[in-house]
Amino acid sequence: MSSNNFQYFLTSVSRDEINSYLNESFGIERTEKENLVFKKENVDAVLEGMRDVTDEAGGTAYAVFKSLPMTVGGKTGTAEAGAGSNNGVFVGFAPYDNPEIAVAVVVEHGGHGSYTAEVVRSIFAEYFGVNNNNIIENNTITTINGKIE
Repeated sequence: MSSNNFQYFLTSVSRDEINSYLNESFGIERTEKENLVFKKENVDAVLEGMRDVTDEAGGTAYAVFKSLPMTVGGKTGTAEAGAGSNNGVFVGFAPYDNPEIAVAVVVEHGGHGSYTAEVVRSIFAEYFGVNNNNIIENNTITTINGKIE
């Protein structure tokens, strides 16, 4: 019998720290900021769509998030990867009405974004203290009369 133990490490990093790291890593020099103005009805439509992805039956990530005790906003995506299977993408935030955490995940050759949403669900569950999955692996095969049961 074997088991795999996974640990999540959560940290708080400011937007300025992330931008500074990325700018330095990629040699980006940005001196001007642009003020973008969006119509409220457009922003509301996007947010409602992101809620429907995770909270409405038929949403591409509904099955993944339906058991969480809070509403999540999210978007699944699939990015072509050339040879092999596509990359899976999921971007989400929670709770929907008053976001505390936002997560973006890309899984190389991960297929569809709904598969990638499982990773984000696990991060949210751990962050909000609702990760009560006690998984015990049993990597054995039982055979009866030479047949795997």
